[in-house]
Amino acid sequence: MTIPILLFSLILYVFPFQSAFAVIGSVRDTNGQRVTSIRVSLLDENYHSIRTVFVDSSGRFQFRGLRQGVYLVRVEPVGTPYEEQVQRVEFQSISGRGGGAEEPYMLDFTLKRKKSESPVREIVFTQTIPDAARVEFERGAGYLSDGKFEQAGAALKKAIEIFPDYFQALELLGTEYVKRGQFADALPLLAHAVEVNGRASKSLYALGVANVKLNRLSEAIEWLKKAAVEDPANVNIQIMLGQAYGNNREYDQAVAALKKAIELGGDQAVDVHFYLASIYNKQGKYSEAVKELEIYLKEGKGIDRAKIKAAIDNLKAKEKAKN
Repeated sequence: MTIPILLFSLILYVFPFQSAFAVIGSVRDTNGQRVTSIRVSLLDENYHSIRTVFVDSSGRFQFRGLRQGVYLVRVEPVGTPYEEQVQRVEFQSISGRGGGAEEPYMLDFTLKRKKSESPVREIVFTQTIPDAARVEFERGAGYLSDGKFEQAGAALKKAIEIFPDYFQALELLGTEYVKRGQFADALPLLAHAVEVNGRASKSLYALGVANVKLNRLSEAIEWLKKAAVEDPANVNIQIMLGQAYGNNREYDQAVAALKKAIELGGDQAVDVHFYLASIYNKQGKYSEAVKELEIYLKEGKGIDRAKIKAAIDNLKAKEKAKN
């Protein structure tokens, strides 16, 4: 699942440090196939959450800007037939090492299926792809893995030119455009992708994100609702749906979506309490907003606690004045 995204990602933390490190990871199954859209959390040694990301379309994830210390990296395949997996990493500064590029640490996960579950029936979308188009697609995917977007875009466009209904190419290029903020470029590709495969939750979600960013809120809501039907356990979809409803001043629907995000994400969706408080504030429900901010104050990491406390005091004053 990638909010997008997030599309819609959780807050990034910036630490003061002298030496910088990065975790560059990949997630595959026991057959060597990449696993995508799965949540990965970075924890401290006491299992407190620091940051959460989603594995991208190439089966990779990364955590950058880390200081020395002990971390736990946990792959959380909620709603999938795979087992959770945790790996421990420890970064130590090298004496005399100055500033500059981050020091990368490669981390590979191979996920096993849960023994207690029978194989999950999946709806598989298949196409017969011309060899020439497949070659261009694989070349484009390889360029993306190497961070060469211009070459990747050219190869993927050529694959689509050869085979205009090439779903994987349409979705991959469209979602990459969304990640890069090229929302208008993404729309026709993703719209065609869902014409070809109407149950593609990733394309539906990316369409929702692109439309939110372009302030086309009614269209965004419809795409995100469809994405939620296809991928009901994806917390990012609910967060983005809450944002779309909120921006469209449909506050009751925004509250419902954000509460669903909290239900799905648990302690990994702490920031959603802040978003929910802002909606309650707009509704004049100051007591409810206070409750959400108090949770955020208690559980949030790396936040400006003084500002949150001041916001709580302000909301309490509003509630008192209202009564």
